[in-house]
Amino acid sequence: MISSIVPNGYFGSWEKIQTSLSADDQLACLNLVARFEWCFDARNFDALAGMLTDDFVLDHVWGYREGRDAALALLREKLPINDGLRHASLNPTVYGEEDGTAVALSYLLGVLVGEDAGGPQRPIIAGEGVRVDRFRKENGVWRMTACAVDQMWVHSSFPIPDAERAHYRLNAAERPTA
Repeated sequence: MISSIVPNGYFGSWEKIQTSLSADDQLACLNLVARFEWCFDARNFDALAGMLTDDFVLDHVWGYREGRDAALALLREKLPINDGLRHASLNPTVYGEEDGTAVALSYLLGVLVGEDAGGPQRPIIAGEGVRVDRFRKENGVWRMTACAVDQMWVHSSFPIPDAERAHYRLNAAERPTA
C-alpha cells in the first residue's frame, strides 16, 4: 500500500525542497500527473503505458495493483463507470527525495459532464480525493512509478453501493491490498 497521506518529505526544509529538483525536472513530473488524467479520459492506454515504469504501483480506491500491465487492466475495467467524467489533478506540487526520485501531491477532481436524460443535472463534481504520485528518472526521462488515491468523496447521485462509497473514503493504509 502507498498511502497518499502527505509524506513527511513534503514538510521538509523549504530551502532543500526548492533546490532538490531543477525546474525542468519539476515540470516534467507535473506534466506526467496531468497527462495521466488526459490519457485516461481519452482512453489512450498506449500513451499512458509509455509514461509508467514496468514496476508501477496503483493504489486506488478501485483496488491495489503492482505492475504496469495489472494497473492498466484495472483502469480499463473501470472505464464504464467513468463515462462522462473528466479528471483533473489540482494544486499539484512536486519535490525531490534523497534517493533522486520525486513525489507530487495534488487533489483529484472528477467532474461529470454532458447530457444524461433522467440523471443528475450536469455538470456536477462526481468525486474528489487526495493523490500522491511518485517518479524516477530512467535514461534521462521521468516516468511515474506509483499513484495513490485516498480519501475519495463521491457525490450521492453517483450510482455506487453505500459500502463501496465508505470504502472510497478510506486512506490507502486502511484498505486491503488483495
